[in-house]
Amino acid sequence: MSRLANIRHRLRETGGRGRKLRGLAELMAPYRWRVLAMFVALVAATAAALAPAPLAKLAIDRGIQHDDAGALDLIVILFLISAIVYAVASYVQTYLVGWVGQRALRDLRLKLFSHMQALSVGFYSRNRAGVIISRLTNDVEALDQLVEDGMATLIQSGLTLIGVVGILIVLDWHLALLTFIALPILAA
Repeated sequence: MSRLANIRHRLRETGGRGRKLRGLAELMAPYRWRVLAMFVALVAATAAALAPAPLAKLAIDRGIQHDDAGALDLIVILFLISAIVYAVASYVQTYLVGWVGQRALRDLRLKLFSHMQALSVGFYSRNRAGVIISRLTNDVEALDQLVEDGMATLIQSGLTLIGVVGILIVLDWHLALLTFIALPILAA
């Protein structure tokens, strides 16, 4: 079985999750460049948020211990740059998440409205209009929360965890190993 066929087969066996992900990807497809920019901004904001720990280590190791004011000045400038990058990238990411999310949900609402208009009169005689509208409204609102809050937070938290683990390993791998000993206990 080819790799692509294997992926398709596994997506079909996900109990509808693969279909839902494909539907979400279809909604985001017209905005793919903005979605890409959103992810770039998210990665930049996460990297800038993680920068202070290695910069503090540099400040102590190269600036304070060696009594080098020039190195400290450079590190302070790097701190300021990381703060500016974090502020700008966070703003861009927040703006793009909202922009793409609202456009995708608008497209979904239009698709739903077109679908509702195409249904037969018999469908509406069997189902109460209030229940249909309530369900549509609640489902779209749940997607709104997922698209605008859940996905970005999940990805940013994952990147932050990976970044912290990486920084910890680079800064002091002995301490990292001691820290990782507690992870199975925490997981249990």
